[in-house]
Amino acid sequence: MPTTTVYRYDSEYLTEGQQVHPRGDPFDTLTDDQKQVEREIRATLPNGEIVRSTSLYAWEDEAVARRLWPHSKRKYLYELEIEQSNIRLKADLNFYSEAVDAIKEGRSPIPAVEKYCSGESADPSSGLRRIEILVTEAKVIRRFA
Repeated sequence: MPTTTVYRYDSEYLTEGQQVHPRGDPFDTLTDDQKQVEREIRATLPNGEIVRSTSLYAWEDEAVARRLWPHSKRKYLYELEIEQSNIRLKADLNFYSEAVDAIKEGRSPIPAVEKYCSGESADPSSGLRRIEILVTEAKVIRRFA
């Protein structure tokens, strides 16, 4: 089975070789604006409620994970191995942020939500792509801290 490497910050101490599974729906940790976007995403994606509430969230790019890790208030950063068949969604979080900004400005988040859900990548001129990957499970390769 083809595999790929992803990155995830986490508060839980994980060991090399350990299988990691989703530990619950992150919905309640979101701001009100993010919850509105999340509802739209869940309504737009096929099986959106299941995909969003029962997936492990990770980053495609190590540099992005390292840049955002200090802001996450999570203690550890991990390199994980995932099987391609376990990928549920691959999407550019820039569109998620664009949807949140639209709500804050009184505009519709739907165009950005649709781009997020389709897997479209943001124009590089809008900043560094922040590709998140939602998976059913992963295996710890190493812990960075």
